[in-house]
Amino acid sequence: MQTGAQQAQQRHREKYAEWLRIIAAFIVVFQHTVTSAWYDTPVNSPDFFVLTFLNSLTRFGVGIFIMISGAFMLSPKYPHPPRKVLKHNLTRILALIAFWVVFYGIVDALCVGIKDGAGIGETIVNVISAPVLLFTTPATHLWFLYVIAGLYLITPALRVFTEHASKNMVLYVIAIFFAFGLVFPTVNHLLGKWFDFTLYKNIGIRGCTTFAGFYLTGFYIAQYGLGKTARRILYSAAAISWVVALFYSTYISLLRDAPNEFFFGNFRPTTFLMAAGIFCLFRQKFGETTTQNEKFISLSKCMLGVYIVHPLFIKAFYALHLSILVPHPLITAPLMAVVFFGLSLYVVHLFQKIPGIRKIL
Repeated sequence: MQTGAQQAQQRHREKYAEWLRIIAAFIVVFQHTVTSAWYDTPVNSPDFFVLTFLNSLTRFGVGIFIMISGAFMLSPKYPHPPRKVLKHNLTRILALIAFWVVFYGIVDALCVGIKDGAGIGETIVNVISAPVLLFTTPATHLWFLYVIAGLYLITPALRVFTEHASKNMVLYVIAIFFAFGLVFPTVNHLLGKWFDFTLYKNIGIRGCTTFAGFYLTGFYIAQYGLGKTARRILYSAAAISWVVALFYSTYISLLRDAPNEFFFGNFRPTTFLMAAGIFCLFRQKFGETTTQNEKFISLSKCMLGVYIVHPLFIKAFYALHLSILVPHPLITAPLMAVVFFGLSLYVVHLFQKIPGIRKIL
């Protein structure tokens, strides 16, 4: 049974987080729309430059999602005892993983069977063996659900830390993550590529390379905020990060005649700083403002479902032999991202009205 405080929290939801969920979900859909053509477009073509520009604008979505989770799962303001986290949050995400990995496995088996003319027997075998994909090769975008499951597993321990650690101690841990989880592997990679020289691998504290750094960053910004000077530094760093990522990706792609997304990766200082900057911007703009707007809250609650189902519409788009390069990617890519997002939202909204389906969307 829910307490009065918990029911009040459900009625009053923090506006900055609701907006960020919606923006992050759209950005992920936009990213997948762009990259569906980016990898196969000739690097010396005008289309590639447009797609690279659009791609550079979309890489912070996952980081935002994880920061939002950290802001609420680690905050003392929101009760998340170990039993609740493991029995409710973790169980739900594991159910999502089990259902959607098998679902996409079956869809892919049927699509491959039709496209490649596989026999009925082979197709049936592929459909029946779909559960094996849970431990081998789930649909590409579902990796995010595995990350969330891992974060939920360590949440009880992290809450002990966040509930007792000082502000400076939390910042200290984030600084370690930034230095050894983001900067060190980036510098080491660049040294190896440009100077044929690599640093001793164990200088990098391997346990720091984890999404727990994003998780704690979301908690820190939501809990303590940043001063005016710190915000300006973060916003400037985020803007510079975008320029660096765009320039480097374009330059190296041309140099090696192949798409390069090194600075677009999740574990790069550039991506982290962009995600942290945008998270901080919305947290600062809306502060402690809450909302009771049921339509707005309902929209926000659909975002995980949108993330899960949107690849189905991208697959259908290409099955119709359409392309985001026509008539021009600067127009078609954003337009189709809006279409894919809208269709996904509509489907999720419809299915969430069905009691049994609600648990898997």
